Amino acid sequence: MASSWRRGAKLVALLGGALALTILTQVGGLALLITAWIAKLRRWPAWLSVLGFVAVYGAVSFLAVPPLAKLGGRERLPCVVGVNEPLGAASPLLCVLNRNYARVEVRTTVAALAGHMAQAYPGTVTRYLDAGFPFFDGFPLPPHLSHRDGLKVDLAYFYREGSGAVIDDGTASPIGYWAYERPKAGEARPCASYRRANLRWDFDALQPLATRRADAVRTAEMLRWLSHEGRALGVKKILLEPHLKARWAPDVDMIRFQGCRAARHDDHLHLELSRKN
Repeated sequence: MASSWRRGAKLVALLGGALALTILTQVGGLALLITAWIAKLRRWPAWLSVLGFVAVYGAVSFLAVPPLAKLGGRERLPCVVGVNEPLGAASPLLCVLNRNYARVEVRTTVAALAGHMAQAYPGTVTRYLDAGFPFFDGFPLPPHLSHRDGLKVDLAYFYREGSGAVIDDGTASPIGYWAYERPKAGEARPCASYRRANLRWDFDALQPLATRRADAVRTAEMLRWLSHEGRALGVKKILLEPHLKARWAPDVDMIRFQGCRAARHDDHLHLELSRKN
């Protein structure tokens, strides 16, 4: 009886782990099940099973997924900055977790944006945050309420040090999120009295750690380019908090407020493209 309980508990743990990894990475659950099957056949000890999972997950994510995703119309955004492409992920975790996939039109647009910013402000590197998973429209990308069709990507602001020195490449936090450009006195606060369940985390304890501030000049130029040249490439919507729209792009009609239920957009901007026919 005790033996059957242990087997049942192991199966539940395995399936629970596979579900969690699927939610986090889309393909991690499959990698875990493959590893568990091999480990059982080969009677691997626990330490070898862990190494085996890392190897299987790496092979699936970096060798098998990119060509398969491309068949479905999604491409991996560059993880590291290239010699001729000043565009990369804000954190390596985005690539490890397979959150850096988007449709070809998104890839084309953000690459063109990065090229423009590097030309207008030599040395500037554009960093993206969450994009999407490699497969299946409608598959959620937690904690986002959208990012389900390969047509959305979050972009980091450009920054300066607290001293005012320009930062050519870097974000205000290790993952690019949660370092907020908060409203100043007299600026719009549309969610100040909102009390329903929402994703507008404040992370007050983290804010003193973020000493960098958004570079208004370069970030405003990014918004200008996306709403003009980017419009021709399919950009249809930008999500940004109202106080930052007023500061950086008051006349840009495609900048919208995401509402009080979704995550804040004063630590990044959300870019959405139209699907090409």
